[in-house]
Amino acid sequence: MAAAIDVSDRAYKNYEQEKRDLPALTALNISEAFRVNLDWLLAGRGKIHKSDDPELAEASAIAVLSEADQRGTNLPIAKLGKIIGFVATQAAQTGESPAQIASHYFETL
Repeated sequence: MAAAIDVSDRAYKNYEQEKRDLPALTALNISEAFRVNLDWLLAGRGKIHKSDDPELAEASAIAVLSEADQRGTNLPIAKLGKIIGFVATQAAQTGESPAQIASHYFETL
């Protein structure tokens, strides 16, 4: 964990044990490295994982549209949009890939 956010092991242990305050730059590094919501990290509010990641949204859209095409489903665009949102949220919360979640979703249809 310390290496992932570019701090020493000792510094990380001090942050974890609340012996030292977490600097803003280190909090940002944690948020970006582990896709953790900064508000949750600092204040315990909101969802743990970020869900506004544009790359995740794009990957979710590609996964859903690909699955829909492969399975020959003819869903309305509004329904596909809701499925894409669901897949993105699930991927952000679970760490599972959008392709896996989309596949599981369409298996249940």
